[in-house]
Amino acid sequence: MSDSLSLYSETPSSRDSKESSGGRSDISGTNVPLILTSAYDEEQKNKHTRAHRLPKLPSHRYKFTNWHELRCTEVKGTQLRAPRVREGPEEKEIDFYSLRDDQNELIHHSKRGKQRRDYRNTTESWESAEFCNLSFQDLGDSYQRENFIRILKRLVRVIDLNLLENTLVDLHTVSFPCCTHLNLNGNYLNSFKKLPRTPNIEHLSLAQNNIASLDGLSRLRSSPIQTLYLKGNPVEFTEGYRQRVFQILPQLTILDGIPKLPADEVLDSGPRSGTCIIS
Repeated sequence: MSDSLSLYSETPSSRDSKESSGGRSDISGTNVPLILTSAYDEEQKNKHTRAHRLPKLPSHRYKFTNWHELRCTEVKGTQLRAPRVREGPEEKEIDFYSLRDDQNELIHHSKRGKQRRDYRNTTESWESAEFCNLSFQDLGDSYQRENFIRILKRLVRVIDLNLLENTLVDLHTVSFPCCTHLNLNGNYLNSFKKLPRTPNIEHLSLAQNNIASLDGLSRLRSSPIQTLYLKGNPVEFTEGYRQRVFQILPQLTILDGIPKLPADEVLDSGPRSGTCIIS
């Protein structure tokens, strides 16, 4: 115990040094082993150097590659269960036409400019997709979101669409004319006015977004919607929530997993007292 305490004790020389330096800390004259600090810095430096010396895995060559950019592929976007549609950063183009595999074959095709874009569109084939899962795309950068919207606008025949956890905030410029099932759980949508146009929607899931009011919900009145999920949105905790939703959408049969109840058809609009009764 005495040895441990000695690490924190001041010697007369250290007190004199501290006073002479105007109150600034000075560890001269203490028992703190300064060599430990140097050894730690050296170890961190060596660790960083060793990390840079590690060989890159073969998969490193494909880190920015989309399936339609491969030299040999006949796979269409409609054949993929959960395609990766994220764009690579600008640095991707530096080595795009020179990357080779273990057999020294080029990884990517050699198409450029308009030919490359046309080939991409043909291979993606989003206009033919009826069932599509584009969830978890990690769209943190603006160029990623722009590319994602480009793809969504091509889903003109999609019937069942999953767009979970994509940090989406506004889809009002997008239309899914054939869509009957749409899952937008876990995004950042804050208004029904930011939803895509879905004239034939039957089942809509918006759980875990940031919708705080029912403004704009009436846009779904002309649709054949039957099921709506709003769990985890602030609007769920507003007064008369269920009654107001069913009043706006009388064709709705299920809200948040609970079928329409007789109590949901009565909207109490009478005066309320300022007291709170807990039973």
